[in-house]
Amino acid sequence: MARSKIWKYYDKIDLQTAQCLLCEKIIKTCGNTSNLMKHMKTHPTIDVNDHQSIVVRGMLKRETNPSRNRGRRILKYASVKVKSESNADTSNDMDVNLIEFVDPEAHAAVESVVNEETYANWATADTESAAETVSAADIIEFEPKVAQDHSDQMHMQDDALPDLDDFNNCQTVHNNTYQDNLAYFVCRDKHPLKIIQGEGFKRLTQVLCPSFQLPSVEQLGARITQKAQLHTAKVRQQFANLKTLSLSCAINTTSCVSGSSEEVSYLEVAAHYHEDVHRRSRTLSVQTLPPQYNASSIVERLERICQRFDINKSRIVCIVTRSSRLLENAVATLLGSQRHVPCFANLLETLLESVMERQAFSALCDKVRDHVAYQLSTSSSSSLSTQLQLDVSGRAISSFEMLERYVRHAPHLNKSQQSALDAPPALNASELELALELLGVLRPLVSAVRQLCGSSTEFYPCGSNALPIAYTILNDLQQPENVNQQQHQISYEMRLFVVKQLEERFEGMEKNVLLALSSLLDPRFRNMPFQSASLVAKYMTHLYNLYEEKGETTAAVSEDEATTDGYDIWAAYRAFSHEKHKHITMTGDENQDEISSYFCTNISSLQAEPLQLWKDLSQFHPFLHSLSKKYLHIPAAAIPPARLFTAAGAEVLAQHSKILSDHNMSNMLFMSDCTQEEWQL
Repeated sequence: MARSKIWKYYDKIDLQTAQCLLCEKIIKTCGNTSNLMKHMKTHPTIDVNDHQSIVVRGMLKRETNPSRNRGRRILKYASVKVKSESNADTSNDMDVNLIEFVDPEAHAAVESVVNEETYANWATADTESAAETVSAADIIEFEPKVAQDHSDQMHMQDDALPDLDDFNNCQTVHNNTYQDNLAYFVCRDKHPLKIIQGEGFKRLTQVLCPSFQLPSVEQLGARITQKAQLHTAKVRQQFANLKTLSLSCAINTTSCVSGSSEEVSYLEVAAHYHEDVHRRSRTLSVQTLPPQYNASSIVERLERICQRFDINKSRIVCIVTRSSRLLENAVATLLGSQRHVPCFANLLETLLESVMERQAFSALCDKVRDHVAYQLSTSSSSSLSTQLQLDVSGRAISSFEMLERYVRHAPHLNKSQQSALDAPPALNASELELALELLGVLRPLVSAVRQLCGSSTEFYPCGSNALPIAYTILNDLQQPENVNQQQHQISYEMRLFVVKQLEERFEGMEKNVLLALSSLLDPRFRNMPFQSASLVAKYMTHLYNLYEEKGETTAAVSEDEATTDGYDIWAAYRAFSHEKHKHITMTGDENQDEISSYFCTNISSLQAEPLQLWKDLSQFHPFLHSLSKKYLHIPAAAIPPARLFTAAGAEVLAQHSKILSDHNMSNMLFMSDCTQEEWQL
């Protein structure tokens, strides 16, 4: 009887078993080839009827003789020894050796003997016959792999035993990964730790990963604390390489539990600095304050934060705070009053609030609010909800947006709903006209607020923007476009009120040396956003004094820095074009210094980052470039402005209130600013 073609892919071990040459699995034959044919279906690339190709193992090929059995793979977790037993029939393929578990010390010797005998068998007829009949293109090579079939392992004694240590280590690694991602979820989205105790959350994790065992609240808090400690060390190392940085400090008050009348105050401190040409802001600490606190307790907390991150007070350029006499006194005690900067976003917030509280404007908002609420509750149109919106309590800009949307869509509102008996009165024609004029007065303010808020509830605007924004608002309100048109008395009085408030605030901002220098050293603004010429002259004199003290040293350092990176063709071009431009525009003063040449040059693009612009200007103004690094990281707000003005910011503060009672709050908010790379996810 002819031998079955399937045997080309198997190595017969004994009468009951065979080994697949492709994957090294041990298959029970039971005297026939049915199981062998079934197993070959697990290798779909193999054509059993292909008679032109052979299989070359990725390891040694065994002969069908007793010595082949000694070359079988040795057990991974035990050595073997061979015992001779008497057997009347030695002509068959039955293995005449018994394999037993013995002392591991015998393993190396036995393995050496087996490998030597197997190598001798491999170098004989099998290799010669394959070379004579098959070309390289006909050979199918496979890498043998360890068998994973547990049913086969139960029957075959020489299968590899599972590595329990490796399995446990793998489970530990996966659990650590899951817990790190769980900690990231809680911190990044500012959830209370107790969220993992919810029935729905437990069900979700069970469905997504049945093998993952949720940690307890205490275990998760301990993991976040551990992560915070590790990252604190990295931040300390990062801060050690900074020459200067600025801080922002704010006291926020909120209810600890939603709907509760009890209020809790907490101190939020953030650091602002440069990474290459980009500004970076990160939360350092969020601490609840006692019911009774004063400037001394704030100073004590600020000093502890500086000690925790190894921040030398001499490297702190300034501290930006919201309008609070207590915080101003704390900064004066810690650093000196000259290193305090007021929060520009807070100045705009108080100005908008004072405008909203004026009787004429608040009456219009109340009337519109009632009518919009009625329209939204009675209308079945889905488009109405996109046209109209209610304002959010405590968010002045949302009241502006509510009134603006109402005035825009008032002609298209459902007349039948407006005429209903229970419908609140809508604005009449004269009131709509007044609302339009008031919106025009407030539009520059609202535009400034939107610019400060940016695109994120975590965004801190640059302090150099403060004076240009205030100057532009003031200029627009003092010279309105419709000056020749007759204005309503109420809108005229509103305009005068806003101008007066801005002038008072702008004067104080101009006198702040740190804010003024940040605008002067911003290539986008330079000396343009100033009303007082005497103050500009004073600041220019200050720059010249600094230049005489440190200019030569700074220039030498800048030249060394410029040559470390090698030759830059575009840097050489900029130097050449700058020299050519200087010769063309020279007006007789051949000894023009870098300060005067900087302020005589046209302002740069408003869309670029200040330090990105300085990257091109540094070789022409090395001293001013080094000085700009000290002032351009100053923020224009003590907290992200979106939290002061927008509904999304109100949600962030609400999330803070949910975790105030958690003793891990500071670590959670510290880690919330970390990226996925910093979490090492």
